[in-house]
Amino acid sequence: MAKVELRKKNGKWLTHFYVRVYERGATRVINTKVPWRGVPPARLSGKGDSDFEVSREEAEIAADGIRKDAAEKGDARYLTARIVESKTGRKWSDQPITKLTDIIAGTKHRRTRSQQHEVWKRKTVQNFVEWSQARKIMTVLKVTPSVAAKYMASFYEPDESGRVRTAASIRKVKAVLGRAMVLSLPSGIENPFKDVIVETPDGDIVVNRTPLNAAEIDSLLKAASTDPVIYDLIVAGLCTGLRRGDVCRLRWSSVDTRDWVLKVTTAKTKAELYLPVMPGLQEVIERRLAEKSREANFVFPEAEKLLRENPSGLSRRIKCAFARAFAKPPEAEDASADRSTLVSLGEVLPTVLAAVDSKTMSPKKRDKMKDLLRRHAAGQSYRVIQSEISISRGGISVLLHEAQECAGIRFLPNSRVPGINAAIKEVTRSERAVGLKAASKYDFHALRTTFVTLALNAGISVDKLKALTGHSTVEVVLRHYFKPRGTDVKKELEAALPRSLTGRKTPIKAEAQAKALSVGVSKDMADIAGKLDRLNPKERDMLISMLSERNSAFPV
Repeated sequence: MAKVELRKKNGKWLTHFYVRVYERGATRVINTKVPWRGVPPARLSGKGDSDFEVSREEAEIAADGIRKDAAEKGDARYLTARIVESKTGRKWSDQPITKLTDIIAGTKHRRTRSQQHEVWKRKTVQNFVEWSQARKIMTVLKVTPSVAAKYMASFYEPDESGRVRTAASIRKVKAVLGRAMVLSLPSGIENPFKDVIVETPDGDIVVNRTPLNAAEIDSLLKAASTDPVIYDLIVAGLCTGLRRGDVCRLRWSSVDTRDWVLKVTTAKTKAELYLPVMPGLQEVIERRLAEKSREANFVFPEAEKLLRENPSGLSRRIKCAFARAFAKPPEAEDASADRSTLVSLGEVLPTVLAAVDSKTMSPKKRDKMKDLLRRHAAGQSYRVIQSEISISRGGISVLLHEAQECAGIRFLPNSRVPGINAAIKEVTRSERAVGLKAASKYDFHALRTTFVTLALNAGISVDKLKALTGHSTVEVVLRHYFKPRGTDVKKELEAALPRSLTGRKTPIKAEAQAKALSVGVSKDMADIAGKLDRLNPKERDMLISMLSERNSAFPV
């Protein structure tokens, strides 16, 4: 059995037995958690009374287990280090978990990230470090898959404000922590966050961008015609399916005016795309080519400058076009609507601050809310506040409106009054049952969804569409971008489904062909008749009118 010992502090015996453990040349003294009893001998090599000897025996049994565990753990760390050295050719030792924060802070991205994102990334890792330290997880190797799963499970609980995180926000946390672990672990050890499954919280509704049909595209283009810069961007987005940044940064060197092809390397995935220039986009490019200055590099220089200097302003102008196209006419003001008087925050600031102090919330949130109130009262804009503290425009708005509700005093303009702001919110945003904020329904990315949906409805194969959009997998295309409407594919379904489901005696095409052959026309003419019969009555009347004007005949 392992020998145990007693230790003194300030000239007095400590109450428990201790054992000395040797690990790879280092010595540790560990408390056995067994208290001594009775009367100890003058020297531990001697014998004490019976109670003391019984307690010593218990301590020695406990000490054997401690030494065995320490040896196994020491061997595991030693073997891990040797395996890493054999694979990489360099020495490696387990790192303290506090290193994760510094490691993630130095990482770079393919795309430039905002300062706000960098602060969030560092804070996310720091929260995990503090959580781990509270549970005595002090080194990187001790972060096992079970530890990672336990930490990620904590994100399904409501936060301090009672809000539930969305699945997308939880996946972002998982990605950042996984990246930090990959950078700190040797190549032979797998990221513990890799296999952690992020489940969709109850009520988390995923809102996808809504594709436009032909009539809606016409309405959007008409609404955007008052803003030439945005009009050209929308045409380019609809004709190519490119992301906003790729359209805004489209260079003249990427435009082949001989074959009318765009050669684009996407910013997000670095995919090389070869896109045909459709007539609508060709008209835009030819007009801009005629107006092009000699030193111009970008096809849309105004949009490129906006994207670089004021991306939120660019987004707003795009959403304004959607709002003008699809917003409902404003209704008369409800007599019961809130008509509370708008006052200056500077005049009522003490009252509002007192109301915030009386509200139950976390100290951190209260301090941030009061700081925002003082800044807003002093006349600072949201943009100025953003540049000085780490917070988004949406976060500023949420906290200020919550403070307004606490005080019962209206000091913020009402965004729901009839106007472009209300129209933008009504048209482009979709509320979710749960989540931190509403989701976008109509924005520039909706043009990409429209491009994919129209292309697939027209019969373009998924593989060809992957090459046009730069998506890596078929699943991404079908899950996130293909959003057909029932009315858009009704004719195709009627032609494809059996007679037992459509109620027709013969398929549409065969029925029309048989009718045409019965009047003695050629097979080619019969095939044309089969295709024409799939037109709706309005389209058929328009075609007949066009043919009549040219003194043409069509057998019916």
